[in-house]
Amino acid sequence: MSYPQFHFFVRSSCAAIVTCVIVVGTLLAQPRIAAPVKKSRVLSNARQAAVQSGLQTIENNQIRVGINTNYGGAITYLAFKDTRNGNVRTENIVNNYDLGRQVQIGIYSGPEDYSRRGAEAWVGLGWNPIQAGDVYGNPAKVLTVEKQQNLLYVKSIPTQFAINNEPGEVTIEHWIRLENNVVKVHAKIVMFRSDKRQFTARQQEFPCIYANGEYHNIWYYRRGKPYSNDDLDLARPPMDYGEVLPTEPWMASVNDKGYGVGLYVPGVYEWKKGYFGTEYAGDEFSAESAYIGATNSVLLDHNMTYEWDYELVLGHITEIRSHVYSKPHPLTGPNYRFDTSRKGWFYYNAQDTGWPISGKLHVKLDNARENQIKSPYAFWKGRDNPKLYVRAAFNTQNNQFRLGWRRAEDKTLYGTGDRLVNFPIINDGQFHTYEIDLSRNENWLNYNIGQLVFRPIEDGPPINGWAEFEWISTQKDGPVAEAVDPEDPIEVACEPGCSPVTAQRIRYIPGNRKQ
Repeated sequence: MSYPQFHFFVRSSCAAIVTCVIVVGTLLAQPRIAAPVKKSRVLSNARQAAVQSGLQTIENNQIRVGINTNYGGAITYLAFKDTRNGNVRTENIVNNYDLGRQVQIGIYSGPEDYSRRGAEAWVGLGWNPIQAGDVYGNPAKVLTVEKQQNLLYVKSIPTQFAINNEPGEVTIEHWIRLENNVVKVHAKIVMFRSDKRQFTARQQEFPCIYANGEYHNIWYYRRGKPYSNDDLDLARPPMDYGEVLPTEPWMASVNDKGYGVGLYVPGVYEWKKGYFGTEYAGDEFSAESAYIGATNSVLLDHNMTYEWDYELVLGHITEIRSHVYSKPHPLTGPNYRFDTSRKGWFYYNAQDTGWPISGKLHVKLDNARENQIKSPYAFWKGRDNPKLYVRAAFNTQNNQFRLGWRRAEDKTLYGTGDRLVNFPIINDGQFHTYEIDLSRNENWLNYNIGQLVFRPIEDGPPINGWAEFEWISTQKDGPVAEAVDPEDPIEVACEPGCSPVTAQRIRYIPGNRKQ
């Protein structure tokens, strides 16, 4: 994802005359596109032939989807079967200008200087295997592709994007099937890194979509009335690549008549968008491209297995949103039980005991000013959650701990007094249920909440200990079971009768990305 002078860290200084505002530096997902793109460029006949030779598709009476063995098994094809009364073309929506586009998974972790051996433009990118291939034109290695009437299964070893022909120590699996106008995908990554250090969580691309130039209208919802059919937000080029914090877990990239593709990722409220190029048209081999990505922050252990579901919805923007509304809605308050995973929680300047997670998070604490335990981005109304309950154990040097929060409209966590509260703890190393009463805190009740953070008290004694969290809930007795989609079973293997497909390895000659 080439992008000039992209800054990974953002920090602010604290003025002496005001309350300190803490902007936590976070390593970000980075687009794989050179900017600015001055004109479209049609790729060679050989490249186009390679695209067609590796394509495997499934279809129904509404849509067609395809993965490509010459693009690491990434989704390279997505199309309507009819023009919807002339409102949309039936050509491929997915941009395949190079191996950094497609609909694909991009994985990010430390160390930050891992990419120093790669192209100069990518120093600081870190450990970054992606599903399709690298910047030098080497596609990722496909291990298995299997196909049946309504299922594509692909397993591959992604390639470090910035380094010439270096596989990542991870596998990516996709189970892809169709239902009406929806591509349903179950994704799985399995880490097997030789570097066993626990690195800071990074924003991932789980997944991202590069759509052709005509799909340059990007729709989403980011205000305070989710699931109410409130007015949507629209971004059109020229636009910078940047972060979006929607309050409904989807975004869409559509044409001027409102038809295109929506990406729905349940529970994800951390996204990015962008448009690259100066023209607003072009086919799948043109440089112009719109971008949307589900970029939730994930801590990836060296031996971790991570699975999730996402959906690609083809249709008018109203159809896309209606489909999201038909899914189980998120709960109205925090509801986390750390039974077998972190449930999206991650850390800043702190570490836990690593994967696997077995019933609790055990977080080491050694810096009262810097240690932070952070929830995934979310959306809750403060007034609907007057009390929080935390099942936790503490072994610290202070008899208090701190809860902070990010308001939904805030771009980051601010360490100001109107966004935090302290609560008493018992330092006996045993689990207790702590009630955090926010029922009279107007700074909580009057706002929409987008993220939680637990941390030691900064002005307390030096800290050297730990905290353990079993669950966090608005219910005194703990989290409740969340609704699941009864129509959306997880495919855990390609069913008997799948037809194996032979993958052919092709090396691409990259074009001049500085056009």
